[in-house]
Amino acid sequence: MLTVILGFTTAVVYGFADFFGAIASRKISSLKVTAVSGVIGFVFLSTMIPFFGAKFSELAIITGVAAGIASAIGISALYASLAIGPISIVSPMGAVLGALVPLTFGFFIGDRFGPIGWAALALILIAVVLVGFVPGADVRLPSAKGLFFATIAGAGIGTILIVLKYSPTDSGMASILVMRLVSAIFLNFVLIGVWLRNRAKNDSSVREAVPGKFWWAVVAAGVFDSSANIFFTLALRSGSLSVVSVLTALYPLGTIILARLVLKERIAKVQMVGVLLALGGSAILAVA
Repeated sequence: MLTVILGFTTAVVYGFADFFGAIASRKISSLKVTAVSGVIGFVFLSTMIPFFGAKFSELAIITGVAAGIASAIGISALYASLAIGPISIVSPMGAVLGALVPLTFGFFIGDRFGPIGWAALALILIAVVLVGFVPGADVRLPSAKGLFFATIAGAGIGTILIVLKYSPTDSGMASILVMRLVSAIFLNFVLIGVWLRNRAKNDSSVREAVPGKFWWAVVAAGVFDSSANIFFTLALRSGSLSVVSVLTALYPLGTIILARLVLKERIAKVQMVGVLLALGGSAILAVA
């Protein structure tokens, strides 16, 4: 029960982070949003050490570095796949793969469920596809390049969960702190590389000043993303990798909730069906 609650909360909070990241990306490059929010997230996590602790053992550092590399690769590939599109296909594809990779791994390490449990997991995976679908988007078939990056994104995100499953239970937030630091360093190096390349091209175009509210959106994205890191770490330590991975893949749910509340966007019928399936599947999983 606790694992299901924490896993579902992880998904919703991740979705909140994506919402604010998307808002910020309207005026700021997605790479800069990701890099800056990563630094903000690391600072935020550092302030949580007195509450959750952080014991930097060798294993905690190793798992943190591995997760950080997987995060940097996965998130970079995710943005690349979304840029190539079509979003309506590559977005849910990446989310499903991000669940299937640790779900498969969990089966091999001994995660077992009864028929009702497997049915609930299947129901949630279907919900992931429906919730992540972007109605009205271009329905053209994805290119091989788009599929490649979506696959890398899903594998990278799934690998994070697998690696952090093996972080020491007494390490507190040590592993996710290292993960955020490694990922932020990598992405900021990429950001500096892009800046140097543009400078070498004598890119002297006048850039419009970015209103402060968009930078506040970057801050919110970093705080929510790091908060989700805490929730999924707690979820992984409380129960099954398979359950956490499938529930975490529901992250588009948080995005459409905020889009409805803040931007007054309508929830498409197909997404509403996905929301209901997600809630039903989670309820069944909690008692299975």
